[in-house]
Parts: sequence; structure tokens; C-alpha cells
Amino acid sequence: MGIQKDAGELLLFAYKRYCEKGEMVSKEKFIEESGWDEIRTHNAFNYLLDKGLIKARQYLGGGFLIERIYPEGIDIIEHEDKFKSNFGFGINLGLINFSWSRGK
Repeated sequence: MGIQKDAGELLLFAYKRYCEKGEMVSKEKFIEESGWDEIRTHNAFNYLLDKGLIKARQYLGGGFLIERIYPEGIDIIEHEDKFKSNFGFGINLGLINFSWSRGK
């Protein structure tokens, strides 16, 4: 799995969590859910940040909180062809699955 694909999964996770619970995602919560290590998580996070798809708060020691998905990020998620061209894999918003899925 590459950084681009990982970033797509992190963005989808943040989107799904916001839609279902009205919450945004902290690094700790994401690592707890995904089982990814810190380097993989930070690479995906930085990719999204550098592309300008998210607004985030960063903390000393490497923590972060994704506060918001910008409209461009939402547009990419909600248009399957845009998502695939940006992240290299397709999605179905009615059935979002993650590579780490443990039946949650």
C-alpha cells in the first residue's frame, strides 16, 4: 500500500466518522481503529494536509486532530471518479470498507 492510497483511507475514515457521529479524527483514535503505525499515519495525514483537503491542528510530539474536510475534499469523496483518480482506488459511499476492517 502506498501513501496515496493510505491518504484516501484516512480521508474516508474522517468523512465517515463526521457523517455518522459528527466528530472529527485525532491521530490516537485513527491509530486505535486502523492499527497503523505512526509513520504510516503521518505520511497519509501530511499528504492530505499538503493537498489542502483538510484543516488540522497539530500538536508538539506529533499529535494531530483533523478539524475539517474542506469542500474540495468532500467533492472528491462524493464523486467516485474523482476519488479514484486522486487516490488510486474506487469506493462506494453506501458501503465504505477499509483495508484494516475488523467488522466494525
